[in-house]
Amino acid sequence: MYSLSLMRAWTETPEVPTIDPSDLTPGTLEKVLETLAPSLQKLVFNIVISLIIFIVGRKLIDVLLKLLNKFLEHTSIDVGVKKFLMSAARMFLYVVLGFMIVGQLGVSTASIVTVMGAAGLAISMSLQGSLANVAGGILILLMKPFRVGDYIMTSFGDGTVQAIGLVYTTITTVDNRVLTIPNGTLSNSAVTDASMMPERRLDISVGISYDSDIKKAKEVMERVYLSCPAVTADKGINVHVSSLGDSAVVIEAFGWVPGSEYLKSKWYITEEIKLQYDAEGIKIPYPQMDVHLDKC
Repeated sequence: MYSLSLMRAWTETPEVPTIDPSDLTPGTLEKVLETLAPSLQKLVFNIVISLIIFIVGRKLIDVLLKLLNKFLEHTSIDVGVKKFLMSAARMFLYVVLGFMIVGQLGVSTASIVTVMGAAGLAISMSLQGSLANVAGGILILLMKPFRVGDYIMTSFGDGTVQAIGLVYTTITTVDNRVLTIPNGTLSNSAVTDASMMPERRLDISVGISYDSDIKKAKEVMERVYLSCPAVTADKGINVHVSSLGDSAVVIEAFGWVPGSEYLKSKWYITEEIKLQYDAEGIKIPYPQMDVHLDKC
């Protein structure tokens, strides 16, 4: 019976009242306007209320965002996380405001949620890679393996972190190149943060010939380390024979320097070791090949 009633409702064409133009007298128009007046009044009332909700809602959102920003400023949360939370809060509040306005206008919010859910599913299926980057960005912001301003080393390159976005992380290399790395890949790969600790250990190894004086070579290397202004002398300098190679005795030394002075100190010490070894007559061997020609 239910299906038959549906078939009748589908097939039967409702009777639409027709108005003869000759009947459009002032009295008829007045009756039509009286019929439509309640609906028009309700529509105008809903539009006015929606405008009021929009104006008051925007001011209320601004106040709430300012309060949230002040609260986050008094916490130790990273700058990138603060920006993400502010953006997410702004988006959420405006979505709530939009639903309130749509509901006031008489539109069914349930149908809108259904359509948005279907659209969101379709978009998520087509943007799997981008959503993975967004998830990676959220993980980086929450877990904080590195922060803005840190010098990191990745498989894509080394540099200083300039920005951590939801999709990409931007770093600047030493030679002033800009690397944009997807967060999904970066969050699933090994990253070395050279700025996490205030000091770094500077290791340098040099091979000397077997004919050179090992003790003098160690003294020269220690003296060069102590001559570097950035080296922390209080922690001591360790100089030792690392290994006996095929053509050289490998001497290794390490000392502690501030992280910001690591590269400058490494360049300085490496150059000074070569100059001091040359002055002291300590030879640094290099690969060579001897060719013998036999007469036939």
